[in-house]
Amino acid sequence: MRQGWAVFALGLSSVTAHAGPVEQAQAVAAIREGKLAIDVRSQSDYESGTILNAVRVDDRRLVNQLKQVMTDRNLALVIFSSSDARAGKAQDKLVKAGYSSIINGGSYNELHNALYDLTDDPAE
Repeated sequence: MRQGWAVFALGLSSVTAHAGPVEQAQAVAAIREGKLAIDVRSQSDYESGTILNAVRVDDRRLVNQLKQVMTDRNLALVIFSSSDARAGKAQDKLVKAGYSSIINGGSYNELHNALYDLTDDPAE
């Protein structure tokens, strides 16, 4: 019986959260519906342009800052960054902190291009 518990405990310790795939269509729809969009790129990248109404949050402070302003961890939000991988890492952090409806918007450039026709970009 003890062996069974040890195997079970080892199995639990190896379970880790992994970012889901980039869900660009879902991210675009959520942003158009007015869901929160979080930009985890650098300050200089953010200042050079972002998605309309996106909020920049430093990747290192992401979980702590979100805990202060977002008490409902089931609300949908979109996370994006300079690359799909970096957005995925930010998504991982939030999932591990108990946020369940994180939409991985992937890279800023791809998300921006999917959101806006070049002639209708409100942030430009």
